[in-house]
Amino acid sequence: MEQCKDLPAGDVLPAVFFARSSDVVAAELVGRVIWRQGVGGGRLTEVEAYLSTDDPASHAAVGRTARNSAMFGPAGCLYVYLSYGVHRLLNIVCDEETIGSAVLIRSYEPLAGKQESVLAGGARGPGRVGKALDIGLAMSGLPLGPESGVFLLDDGVKREVGRTTRVGISQGGQLLLRYYAIGSRYVSGPAALIGGQRR
Repeated sequence: MEQCKDLPAGDVLPAVFFARSSDVVAAELVGRVIWRQGVGGGRLTEVEAYLSTDDPASHAAVGRTARNSAMFGPAGCLYVYLSYGVHRLLNIVCDEETIGSAVLIRSYEPLAGKQESVLAGGARGPGRVGKALDIGLAMSGLPLGPESGVFLLDDGVKREVGRTTRVGISQGGQLLLRYYAIGSRYVSGPAALIGGQRR
């Protein structure tokens, strides 16, 4: 398709890939490629899962609201919200529709020759990811693909995945729901397996 001609090599992940528990999806997203048409992207190095139940840090814990309604939408849609009134954070909705579950995109390594010049240090941290990919609040609820311009692809590259507690949360802090590429310098939180484990 004409609107997809600038995508890097790889198979576009279908919506069914995301129609599973967010922790399962998160672990398998590390090493995949995130891409915004006309902007660029890179290889995911760090993500966090937010569960539908027994997760007080998840926005879904309070039930469906005007702010988090996109989180309860179809799998493979975007959930974008404003953090600290400044940062636009990008999440991918998981599980079945009406079940609030998502994966937060925390960091990625720019692909060679793409965003390298403007992101020499990588998109480390969810706020920087939102800025680097030019994510807007109006994109919340849109599906991955041509409509949102955001794609996730599998180009066959595999990364060893580590798992630790999530970064900067006060509730649910004991849950090992942060997944990252072991050995990558493009992560925003602790890169060592302190209190964590290999997947």
